[in-house]
Amino acid sequence: MTAIDFEERDLEASVPDLAAGGAWTRVRLRWRRDPLTGTSARILTGVKLQPSTRPDLTELTAKPAFCPFDSEHLERATVPFPAELTAEGRIRVGQAVVVPNIMAYATHSAVGIYDPGRHFLDLDELTPALVGDALTAMVRHARAVRRMDPAAQWSSINANYLPPAGASLVHPHLQSAHDAHGLTGQRMLVERSRAWKERHGSYWTALVEQEAGGPRWVGQIGRVAWLTPFAPTGFGEVWGVVADAADVTELTDEDCRALGQGLSQVLAAYRAQNLASFNFGLVGGGPHAHEDGHQVVLKVLSRSNPEPVYRSDATYFERIWGEALIDLSPEEVAEDLRARF
Repeated sequence: MTAIDFEERDLEASVPDLAAGGAWTRVRLRWRRDPLTGTSARILTGVKLQPSTRPDLTELTAKPAFCPFDSEHLERATVPFPAELTAEGRIRVGQAVVVPNIMAYATHSAVGIYDPGRHFLDLDELTPALVGDALTAMVRHARAVRRMDPAAQWSSINANYLPPAGASLVHPHLQSAHDAHGLTGQRMLVERSRAWKERHGSYWTALVEQEAGGPRWVGQIGRVAWLTPFAPTGFGEVWGVVADAADVTELTDEDCRALGQGLSQVLAAYRAQNLASFNFGLVGGGPHAHEDGHQVVLKVLSRSNPEPVYRSDATYFERIWGEALIDLSPEEVAEDLRARF
């Protein structure tokens, strides 16, 4: 199998050092290109952007008079799925509940609530069981959608946690999208996986084999390999790659438990680092996923902390030009996480 070429360049710049009276000093940064997609990232040196303290979330996360995801309002504030989709009405696994999304993000979309009985769950309270059950319930919904609408071949399961990550409700939840078109990044992964396979074989198999035991390797849980990406798109980014599963609907209950365990451990690490917000996305590969050489991938990254006036972690580099500025290298992130796995 062809080895993956991890392309990296050292960049040097001269900047005035105010601590040295404005004397110009040489600093180093690293430019990296993702081997599959070609997207690049810049890993900075010097002052780190990681928070030294964590904001008080009490006011933000206080239980309001009404939240549609709270157990006492859920039955009246949400609608069951139509019978042709599932006889369950609302899909339940453990504490998790999946209901229709009132916002049409895709032809079919759903909302999963980890635990309606608890209005807020901090990062270290999103346990492996809660996360695994929520993913299991969302996968069951994905399978039901696929049976009812075979054209909805592109599936993803995603999460925004707290306002800096784009969440409109504080009650922790996740969302899905299923249709015939997929997401931009999802299609890119599949297209590049297909092109790579035609030349070299499976990129994802090669990636896991080459990274195993290396500086970006985090660990293995079941069929899920956990690692940090060579050229991240966000802060503290971690990937889970599921062997032999090319589509979200192919994830087994055991896979969901493995993903839940790993994701829970990553979130607990974020909590220990004074972080408070995150996004994750779990994507499959579309109608020809197996032939295209794709594998199900989960990506999770941290976001800015919710403070009254906070610095967004998305600048013109990321939002306009698609190039991430990262203050902690993937190797540093992996080293911190590895002991948890």
